[in-house]
Amino acid sequence: MKITITGINFNYENGFDQEFTSVDLNFISVGVQYSLSGPVRVSKSDYQAASNNNDQLRSLIKQTVINDLQAE
Repeated sequence: MKITITGINFNYENGFDQEFTSVDLNFISVGVQYSLSGPVRVSKSDYQAASNNNDQLRSLIKQTVINDLQAE
């Protein structure tokens, strides 16, 4: 599955005068027979750890989807 990041939106749950609290990563995927819709929300720390490398951001999206699918 190939993931293309189409947008990065910062969330400010404590108000815009504070630092961002989480990030929504918008993406499209190709190469699979199903589609995922909507952004993936990741924590501020996870985003900061992966933000310098697009491959790490794509891996973060994949891992977040996997974790969500496995959650009960």
